[in-house]
Amino acid sequence: MSVVWRFVVLVLSLMLLAPDAVARGTPADRPMRVVFLDSLVPGNPWRQNVLAAMRAAARDLGIDFIHQPVGHWPGDILERAREVMTGPGKPDYVLLSIHRGVGPRLLEIAEEKRVPVFVINAGLLPADVVRFGGPRGHFPHWLGQMLPDEKHAGQVLARLLLEAATRGRPPGAPVGLVALQGQFGDGSSLGRTAGLRQAVVGWDGAVLLQEVSASWREDVALSKMRLLLRRYPELRVIWSANDSMALAALRAVEEVGRHPGQDVLVGGIDWTPRALQAVREGRMVTTLGGHFLEGAWALVLLHDHHHGRDFVSEGLDWRTTQAPVSRDNVEAVLRFLGEGDWESIDFRAFSKVANPSLTHYDFSLRALFAQRHLRFPDHLLDVYGFARPVPSERKP
Repeated sequence: MSVVWRFVVLVLSLMLLAPDAVARGTPADRPMRVVFLDSLVPGNPWRQNVLAAMRAAARDLGIDFIHQPVGHWPGDILERAREVMTGPGKPDYVLLSIHRGVGPRLLEIAEEKRVPVFVINAGLLPADVVRFGGPRGHFPHWLGQMLPDEKHAGQVLARLLLEAATRGRPPGAPVGLVALQGQFGDGSSLGRTAGLRQAVVGWDGAVLLQEVSASWREDVALSKMRLLLRRYPELRVIWSANDSMALAALRAVEEVGRHPGQDVLVGGIDWTPRALQAVREGRMVTTLGGHFLEGAWALVLLHDHHHGRDFVSEGLDWRTTQAPVSRDNVEAVLRFLGEGDWESIDFRAFSKVANPSLTHYDFSLRALFAQRHLRFPDHLLDVYGFARPVPSERKP
């Protein structure tokens, strides 16, 4: 056999064994490599849940997962992103969480370096969405995104707090409310605040006394809540855009001799361990969560994309609907979360490549709780799917 024909046979063999690897220039003898450019706020226990779930999913799916912290300041984020996406060792895919308005520049770098990216948790700001659109449009290497339905979460949180505050009181009785927002200008904070405002406008008697940014941080929220409690002694409800700030509010309320869960009602977002414990104790009304699994779900989608099953058939733009936890169901959620060990979840069960008979992705509460043989209130299982494609999306 001539040298030419031997070369042809070798190429055809590689294509039959690993067509996706050849097409991407990925060696067939190594797993797909995914880097998570982590610009999430450091010190938040919710971030640890995100990472733990991603690592478990990567192990199940045979992904070489690399966690790359990049800071939380625009210059640091962009510099590290360019380093990761440059050179012979660049990954097959990059996961991004967009903060501080740097989304367009991150996506431009990915286009320049020809690295496919998937956005989780925090996306483009509204003005940037108007300008650039969604995945696989202006930025073809932007494969997809999975983001929380932030407006819905902020609205549900406000409604649950207002319901608790007005229970047993005359209709239209005034309820004073203050809001602890996240980082000024972050899309997550903007969306949750929009939901809060919509709920307040639609609630007879609700009075939004003041909104303040506490930058997602417990220490900042504590200092600001001490001032707010002196300024508004009549306040009844504290709406917080995340659990860390809600926990600070609990401390500030107790410092002035008031009783959270009784004369001041507090709620947050994230399902962090201390917040769930506060709900169990009756000190917090609720915490909404489940969106920490977005990174794990994104790895399932990218795994399938890498092996020839493009998730475009179901959608490029996904939304996570966060589930509220109250004293009625907090025990089930605590059992589900366990000690943060996700080894008991088989993430291969959610992959179409690993399970060719699957006709659609089921990233739902019901499917997750079934994996751990736990029961959860049926009305929440039916309403709150952890991630679903946006129905109105226009597919290419």
